[in-house]
Amino acid sequence: MDKLKQLYERYQRFTLPTRLLWIFLLMAVVFVVLVGGSMSAIVKRGFEDNLRPHLARYLEYVKADIGTPPDIDKARALANRVPIEIHIYTPDQVWSSRGRAPRLDRIEYEHAFVQDGERYLVGEYRDRNYLISPQGDYNVLFAIPRIQRPYQWRLLVPILFLLASLFVLHFIIRRLLSPIGSLKDGVQRIGDGELDFRINLNRKDELGELADSVNSMAGDIEQMLDSKRQLLLAISHELRSPLTRAKLSVAMLESDKQQQEINQDLNEMEALIQELLETERLSGRHSKLNLSVVSVNSLVDSLISELFDGKVELTLLQQDTDMSLDATRIRLLLKNLIDNALKHSEGQQLPQVTLLAQPTGLLIQVQDFGAGIDAADIPHLTEPFYRADPSRQRGTGGYGLGLYLCRVIAEAHGGQLMINSELGQGTQVSVSLPG
Repeated sequence: MDKLKQLYERYQRFTLPTRLLWIFLLMAVVFVVLVGGSMSAIVKRGFEDNLRPHLARYLEYVKADIGTPPDIDKARALANRVPIEIHIYTPDQVWSSRGRAPRLDRIEYEHAFVQDGERYLVGEYRDRNYLISPQGDYNVLFAIPRIQRPYQWRLLVPILFLLASLFVLHFIIRRLLSPIGSLKDGVQRIGDGELDFRINLNRKDELGELADSVNSMAGDIEQMLDSKRQLLLAISHELRSPLTRAKLSVAMLESDKQQQEINQDLNEMEALIQELLETERLSGRHSKLNLSVVSVNSLVDSLISELFDGKVELTLLQQDTDMSLDATRIRLLLKNLIDNALKHSEGQQLPQVTLLAQPTGLLIQVQDFGAGIDAADIPHLTEPFYRADPSRQRGTGGYGLGLYLCRVIAEAHGGQLMINSELGQGTQVSVSLPG
């Protein structure tokens, strides 16, 4: 069973034309075996039922002409008159109409039969079959057509014809199914975000219709995403204007406490709009990054110095390295992670930001020492608008877009975001970025 499973797995790795060719080859072999076996059985049965009695009767006439015991001179005269192969074995000599007789001890005897009281043996030697008539100390051999493997030499012609047919069939199959490769490549490119790519097949069959359907689907998806993006951008821009006016109005209020509360609400709304815009720009695999070669230590150190000076413990790379990154978005990623760590930190121990060099690139770790997160919530933390705290209080976080945006930024760089947490021990968020 294991071998059959391995063979099936290998078969599954073949291309569709190759698999079809193997199916045709298997069916052809089965057909040849069945037909060849049937023909062999039919010929053998025909020999047993029809040809053998007539052949034995004919050999009786030949034996009568030769005499008993066999006369070599009469046998020679008979072989000169008719196309028959005769071999005579006497105690004194061996004679053959061919000039050389086969050795009796090398003949493989297959079966015997009795015809009109005479006993005959059927044997095989090299490329011939023989009918042997034992007569006391004498043995007479007559060459007969091969009956066990009829037309063996002719099998080469159908085999060559079969191979040539399979070769032509393979070419036709590959030609017929060649658009599948173009369809696969096209779907792959569309799936990778090239929604403006179209599959070009000059076919009027089902494969051509499938390509047209894929192109139509890609166009619909592109139009839908563009409409959604334009709607989101329009709403975001429209929201910024009333936010700006609201901030100006708040600045004119006399109550500092009321002013501070309204300002905080407005800042949260502005941050939410910014995060929505960034996630929309980066959520698709077709997103574009503004990559540039930057110093990793300098990038992280400048962010900490500007926004979190004295609030976190920073460990930079022992040996600074340059990487191709979107510096603005990496800063946004770090800012969100550190903001989360500060919100959830407890006690006097500051959150830790650690940079580690890896063979495959860079690892950024942000560790807090808060209450930790339940294991059931961890898989959902990077989902949009998900929060472990369903009350959504201001002191426990924002709107559930921060970690989602961090994950999107990491994946846009070809990296990965990982979260490890234990209740009562704190939470560590790691971001791996390829070098």
